[in-house]
Amino acid sequence: MLIFNCYVSFIPAIMKMDTFTDLIQELESSLPEWPARDVAELLLSSNTKQFQSHQYLSDRQAALAHVLLSEKVIRLEGMPWQQQGVVLAPDGSTVALRSLVDTVVCGWKAKCDVKKLKNDTRDVEPSKDTGPSQEPHSHTMCRISLPSVLGLHFASLKDSLQVPLYVPDGCWDSTTNPKTFQLHGAPSITDLTLANFNGVLDGALLREMMIINETQKMSDLLHSYYGGIPARSPYRRQNFQALLEKGELGDAIGKAIECYKKQYPGSGLPNMTEEELKETTAAAAKQFEQQYLDCPAVIPRCQWGAKPYKGTPTLLSFPLQHIYIHHTYEPSRPCLSFKDCSADMRSMQRFHQEDRGWDDIGYSFVVGSDGYLYEGRGWLWVGAHTKGHNSIGYGVSFIGNFMASVPEDPILSLVRDRFLSCAVVSGYITSNYTVQGHRQVVKTSCPGDALFQKISAWKNFKES
Repeated sequence: MLIFNCYVSFIPAIMKMDTFTDLIQELESSLPEWPARDVAELLLSSNTKQFQSHQYLSDRQAALAHVLLSEKVIRLEGMPWQQQGVVLAPDGSTVALRSLVDTVVCGWKAKCDVKKLKNDTRDVEPSKDTGPSQEPHSHTMCRISLPSVLGLHFASLKDSLQVPLYVPDGCWDSTTNPKTFQLHGAPSITDLTLANFNGVLDGALLREMMIINETQKMSDLLHSYYGGIPARSPYRRQNFQALLEKGELGDAIGKAIECYKKQYPGSGLPNMTEEELKETTAAAAKQFEQQYLDCPAVIPRCQWGAKPYKGTPTLLSFPLQHIYIHHTYEPSRPCLSFKDCSADMRSMQRFHQEDRGWDDIGYSFVVGSDGYLYEGRGWLWVGAHTKGHNSIGYGVSFIGNFMASVPEDPILSLVRDRFLSCAVVSGYITSNYTVQGHRQVVKTSCPGDALFQKISAWKNFKES
């Protein structure tokens, strides 16, 4: 049980996006005239040390806001790294709420008057106000922005650009009753995590939605963004890219670095000419886009509820040369949500392990029609997808029967335009890789007549 100063004791929350949305709805009921952005700013200010909760929030609501918005990366003795202040969204992704709310209020490019740029000081500075300003948003203290945190990551710029951007993901203790989120590895020096990036991108897109419709309630925006069938949130990377103008991210990183150097003159950041700074920040932005924005999001095994591999997996020796496209046939219907796609993954793994006697689900990756790829055997393990070819290529299967129909264009694009190029950049497949349908190397109707016709027009498709 957690006890906060001047708050009632509070049982740790179920860390789902629905918990956050329910809190928003409560606030909207008591503050019906407030626009969505003001409600977001109220939550931001409620996490400051001098905020008096009785003005706008009950003690229970203030305690809940504290739990949801106090974003920290911690490690208890003998335990893996954990990230607090993150929630499980209905689409299966994990979102840092403080990053989301910061961006809703302040945008993804913070101004140079933000006081706390160092990421080792996590809490916002105390506001002089006890609630939202009479002039909305004029006193809100936002934390570090996306360009700032990327700039700090590349603080030793020339060296850092040679090393892949490290952004750990993680998994929940439960997808039905999530309370603890464990990272897959130690955080970087700036504590960048996938949940932070998800929060920033979601906040930027929600902010755009608020600009288009200023009267829409924030709870309605959250429901429509995360809760649709399919949801909008799985496309956060593509949609955020659509907001960017050419060179905009690099310019913003450069301004953030210059801002940081002015505020912390003894920081040790290298001196560069204007041209050197421009070239370096453009390269940093390109690396971020290639490693993160251009790549499709992948739901990890632990998130969809995979059982352990039976025995010891055989490691692949990459880069590989081939991509083999499949359809599942059964399940025959495309899945449109994280819940349904996860159930399909568990069903396929159970069939492969129990009925066929394989060590694990056979595919390397599986494509849902919800906008996500799902990790099967993944990048590192030899699969059981294309007999006689498992050690030389990855097997990618679309959930559904595609003899007569094909997946929607955004789902095809997820593999054709993002997965394949990302695999090349990441070093998992060669730049001259070949794409083939399962039927071209094994006697089968897979991946279905209609889907096979589609992939026949893909770049690097190889005739039999």
